[in-house]
Formats: sequence, C-alpha cells, structure tokens
Amino acid sequence: MVKTTSQTLFITFLLLFNAHVSLAALTGGEPSDTALDPSIMAIDEDKFLGAQLGKDYALIDEKGNEFNVGDMLNKPLVLLLSYYKCDGYCPTINNNLLETLKLVKYKIGEEYNVLTISFDENDDLKSLQEFSTKIGMTDDMRKGWRLAIMKNKADIKEFTSSVGYKFFWSSRDRIFLHPSVYIVASQKGKVVRFLYGTKIDEKDMELSIIDAYGEKLKKSKAIDFLTSVCYSYNFKEGKYTINYPLFIGLGSLFLGLSLVALSLFIYKKKRCV
Repeated sequence: MVKTTSQTLFITFLLLFNAHVSLAALTGGEPSDTALDPSIMAIDEDKFLGAQLGKDYALIDEKGNEFNVGDMLNKPLVLLLSYYKCDGYCPTINNNLLETLKLVKYKIGEEYNVLTISFDENDDLKSLQEFSTKIGMTDDMRKGWRLAIMKNKADIKEFTSSVGYKFFWSSRDRIFLHPSVYIVASQKGKVVRFLYGTKIDEKDMELSIIDAYGEKLKKSKAIDFLTSVCYSYNFKEGKYTINYPLFIGLGSLFLGLSLVALSLFIYKKKRCV
C-alpha cells in the first residue's frame, strides 16, 4: 500500500519523537517509570472521521444541571476535551476558541453549539466553575456553549476512546499530556473534522461548521498537527513558545545517526582496501 505524503510525514515524526524520548531517558531527562506514548498527540483520522458521538452520556454543567450529549446535537457541535485543574494549556485553547467565535459569522446557540467536557475524573463542580471563570466565559457564549463533567466517571474512557482521543498523566510534571484538537461534529453526531492547533482561524471554523451541516468528512493537513506539537505552553511567560527541547532532541538524534552512518562508511571503506 502506498502511503500519502501526510501519512509518511506523520509516521516519520512519531519515530523521531519516540527516539527523542528514549534519548531523554538515557540522559536522565525522564524518570525510568515514564511510559509516554507519542501517538497520543494525534488522532487516527482514517479510523475516527465519521465516528458517531454517543448521545446518551450523562453530563453535569456548571450550574449543576444534568443533560446528555444528545441535547447539544440539534445543530453542528464543536467539542473540546480538557481538564479543569490545568494551569495553562486547557484554559488557553478554550479562551482562544471563545475569542475566535466572536469573529465567526454564524451565531452560537442558533446555528451551532460548543461543548467542553473534562476527561479528568477528579474534576468536580467547583473546578468546573473556576475553569469557566478562568477562560472568561460570557453570557452571550453560554447561549450555545456548555462546560461539563461526566456524571459517571467510568464513561470518560469510553467516550474519549470513541473519538480516538488519548491522554497521558505525567507524574513528573503533574500535568496531563493530550492533543490540542477541536472536534467538529454534525447535528446527527457524526465527526466531520479534527482541527489541530492552539488557535483556530475563524474562516476555518466557519468552513468546518458548513462541512458539519453537509456531513462532509475532511482530513486535517499534516502541517496542522506538526504546528500543534512544535509549540509548548510557557507557564512563566503565559504564552506558547517554540518547543526547543524537541528540536534539540531531534538535532541530537540526527547527529547521532550521522555519526553511525559515517562510522559504517569508514568501516566498509577499510574492508574494501
């Protein structure tokens, strides 16, 4: 089977990233019991584009009201998976979406809805409410945007797995590592788009809403995924910066491979003499 350019680029990146993690472990950069799976950074779109959101999952919003996922699916839905005790990344992508939606020509609550669900089983009503305040949620946005926790914590894994979303707890850093992705679904609950990145352009969001109405499935570009992992949140500066450790690791990897290749070349040349 011939792979597409984006698939090849993605697989190559994962191999390099996995090697970088192994290099960090050897140099003491990672604790020995860490089992980071680099595949959490992307969703298998070949498998999960067109997936059906479960409509019967019970949720609780910031006012303590119970509702189901299906209650948000009378129109296209933008879904975010976050955790509410996050200090930087999750509030940032939710706030960025809030600012983007102010520029979108379609009206939230009338032509599309937004739903943020926590994947952290330790989140509760208090952390949900604090998160809502942190991202600057407004009454206008509440007309079509609900933040929620799962009523039944056992449903979290099943729901996130149904859309290919994976997350990893880093005991060293005391944070979750997870994809930066906005999931767009049709009014029938079919996943039509995965939008990667910390900030989405309003035109991309508008086009995704149009695709959702027509249930038109569209894959993300490889560059979208690479952009989302090449930047990391700088908690001290309060903004995203280039992920220098990643590039340093990749540079070290390429240097190591070059030295191995050079050694093999010299060895073969000596044997031929």
